[in-house]
Amino acid sequence: MKKTVSRQENNRKPFSSAIEAGGFIYVSGQGGIDPNTGQIVSSDLRGQINQTLHNIQSILHEARATLDDVVKVNVYLKERAHYEEFNEIYGSFFSYPFPARTTIYCDLNFDILVEIDVIALAPTASDRVLDGAGAHADSE
Repeated sequence: MKKTVSRQENNRKPFSSAIEAGGFIYVSGQGGIDPNTGQIVSSDLRGQINQTLHNIQSILHEARATLDDVVKVNVYLKERAHYEEFNEIYGSFFSYPFPARTTIYCDLNFDILVEIDVIALAPTASDRVLDGAGAHADSE
């Protein structure tokens, strides 16, 4: 069974921001776009990477997961020259053991410089407890 991971955005595209299925959370490609405005946050790589990874964190949070749960990352960079700077910023978001990763250089939509999609482990029922409102909350 699969379920959509809800996201507070106006997504009129024929895909979900994320789907939880088979014990994993599959997050669609995210870029340096502010989900509230739909605008690219910055013309520089650092700003776009930060926004992209914050977007992913937000989606994972809705599924009760974190970047520590990510097992696979696909990175799409517009320029090969961005690889070293990307690694520096990326390394500040992830910790050991790092997820498996593929990096591809390609043309990207909307003039973004980076796009990232991830696969994360979904929390199991034993990882969650019900809060007072009956919704799932992280256990301590």
